[in-house]
Amino acid sequence: MITILLLILSISNFKVSKINIIGNNYIKEKKIKQVMLTRTPVLFRKGIFNKTIFDGDIESIKALYRYNGFLEADIEYKLDFDSIKNEVKIAIDIKEGEQTTVKEIDFKGNRIFPGDSLRTRLTLKNGAPFDERMIEADIYIIISLYDEKGYTDITVVPDKKIDSHQAYITYKIVEGKRQYIEEIKFTGLRLTAEQIVHHQSGLRTGGLFRYVDLLSAEQRLYDLGIFNSIRTRVYQGSGANQKILEFNLNEKEPKIINFRIGYGTRDYLRAGLGFTHLNMFGRAWQGMIDTKLSFAEFRLGSAIMFPNFLWHRLRNKFGTFFQWKKGIGYWTRSIGGYDEIGVSFLKTQGTIRYDLNNVRTHFSASDSVTNDWVQGLRLNLLQDKRDDPFNPRTGTYLNIIVETNGIFMPGDVNLVKGIIRLCGFKPYHQLVGATSIKLGAVQEISPSTEVPVYKRFYCGGTSSVRGYSEGEIGPLDAEGNPSGGKVLTEISGEMRFPIYKFLGGVLFIDAGNVWLDYGEIDFSLILSGGAGLRLKTPLGSVRLDYGLKLSPQNRESPGRWHFAIGEAF
Repeated sequence: MITILLLILSISNFKVSKINIIGNNYIKEKKIKQVMLTRTPVLFRKGIFNKTIFDGDIESIKALYRYNGFLEADIEYKLDFDSIKNEVKIAIDIKEGEQTTVKEIDFKGNRIFPGDSLRTRLTLKNGAPFDERMIEADIYIIISLYDEKGYTDITVVPDKKIDSHQAYITYKIVEGKRQYIEEIKFTGLRLTAEQIVHHQSGLRTGGLFRYVDLLSAEQRLYDLGIFNSIRTRVYQGSGANQKILEFNLNEKEPKIINFRIGYGTRDYLRAGLGFTHLNMFGRAWQGMIDTKLSFAEFRLGSAIMFPNFLWHRLRNKFGTFFQWKKGIGYWTRSIGGYDEIGVSFLKTQGTIRYDLNNVRTHFSASDSVTNDWVQGLRLNLLQDKRDDPFNPRTGTYLNIIVETNGIFMPGDVNLVKGIIRLCGFKPYHQLVGATSIKLGAVQEISPSTEVPVYKRFYCGGTSSVRGYSEGEIGPLDAEGNPSGGKVLTEISGEMRFPIYKFLGGVLFIDAGNVWLDYGEIDFSLILSGGAGLRLKTPLGSVRLDYGLKLSPQNRESPGRWHFAIGEAF
């Protein structure tokens, strides 16, 4: 009979019509169902019953109860199959039993840290449900506390006893001696000077040895961008409290040539070619030459970046460039240079940059030309917590830019400009909800009387409000071209979903507007909505969107197609 049932299950696709859970008093039904892979059908989820997966669900429920101190919990279930409707109803009966709690946590052999001090740092607390997993976590906490003081040879052995559903835990500690660095060795170097690597590591002979410093040293060496892999080895030195550190370094090939090709609705076909040397003169200096060509822009740039400026976590980058760029009703020719200093802190990338540019603007309709010397400072803060920069499913992205021209240093353009962009991503089963908000403002400062066209904000287009052409939203000049504005608001929402393997879809709604001056702000937003397809590739999404204008004006087209590589945000 059992064999026949298993055969039926193997050839039939029974849908789960209902999951009923009883007997659960301590843990809510919603939380129990969250650990189960077997679920009822919803949009984009078939809800097919699989016995192997369901058996795993039962084990997951048992584990959930163990983690909450119910060591004797028992799970029974009943499967009610309807071969006519091809459905199965699942009934799960939980017998929780009595909960085991932590009665006492003690320590033996600890001299450096008092027991009360250690106890306050642990995840397990007296009176809390007993979760055996937390013992391993607490051992790691104890070892980390001793590591901060240089006691890296510490051993911690737990001893647990359960009596009448009460847990007694004792951590037996052998502290050992405080450890110091006797010698630091670097092997595998072919191009890089050893003193550069030694300085970047931040370690010094005779200093306190701590594993947390060793991990930080590895990360700093990886930050140089010149190593494929780093293997570290720690072994005993000449004394009982001496350590020898050895870093085996595998250097990257320093010369890189890259070629890029893409397509966008605005600039159509675009291509780029670049050459990078990762390790100039064996000092981890990075030299770059890069060019970009499209129907709307040509750019040629060169730069050199030094990994250490003033102190080892500060990057310094010098660069020069020539750029020709086409706007709507005008084009610009820019030539200049910059000096950029960057640092990482609190999972945030920060840069401050000084620019000196000569910008020549040619207006097509009037055949007039302006020539500006522009110099200023630009602060850029970037915090990227997305799980994947190309196809994110969860996390946030925050970018804040503050730019000043002519305030601290004289120039033909005097203004203050600020931009903030915040994006969020949240998964819902196989769906991903994505939102983006972008705000911008710019204001000229005396003696300037207006903001130049190349410093204004424009709204509408492939990565803005879809359904509109580039810069179509907002005020127009006398020739009917977008004139841009001083204030920008853009808000977008997307629901991304899979269709088949590497093909996905998206439903979106965009809103935005740009205002020529602050007195004209009326908070009215131009709306559009639409749908699109996404072709997933290792380098990001290739997207095709159709945006529909929700409030088209007289003689306006109803919408617009947009084709690009990369998500809108």
